[in-house]
Amino acid sequence: MIETFSSEAATWVQAVGTIAAVVGAGWVAAAESRASRRREDRIEKEAQQREERLIASAKTAALNLAILATTQIHDLHILLRDEARRGRVTRVSPSRTLLATESLLIAYPIQTLSEAAPMVAFAYFPGALATAAEVYANLEASIRAAQAGEAGRIFSEYAEQMAQLDEAAKRHLRELKAALTHDSWAPAPVESKDPQAHPAAPPLAA
Repeated sequence: MIETFSSEAATWVQAVGTIAAVVGAGWVAAAESRASRRREDRIEKEAQQREERLIASAKTAALNLAILATTQIHDLHILLRDEARRGRVTRVSPSRTLLATESLLIAYPIQTLSEAAPMVAFAYFPGALATAAEVYANLEASIRAAQAGEAGRIFSEYAEQMAQLDEAAKRHLRELKAALTHDSWAPAPVESKDPQAHPAAPPLAA
């Protein structure tokens, strides 16, 4: 009987040990799973934070370029009005500055703006700067070729064109700001380094 009892006890001990091993293995697996989930959550959170920084950076770059372009067009409008009062153009043309900013706008990877609304609003500015530079260059040429008494009329015509361009740039800047603050906005991955074509500004009324 003692031998039978010892055998049964050994069997129970072995069974308990097996159960303990299984439970222990399960606990270890669960702990490792929790640790793995925490690591994955941390990695996902870090990736999300990087994406948020990328979004903020892309928004800021696009908006700052648009603000620069709008400011330059406005300043050119003010310059033209001052020149109209004096009846002569300045010796230094602002065209180089405008065209330099236009190059920056063209080089910006517009596809990172992802959605149509900010892309359309941003794409207006390179053409607007080129148009402003052209208006001012045409003004200079027309004033130099003008006959006596024509300068006032010429300045008036070009000042009206520049005023329209100034207002249009401000409107597109407001549209860009509104589009960039839209909740669904997010950058898209840049798949190509080819320059993005930018549509020209709409023609101004004569």
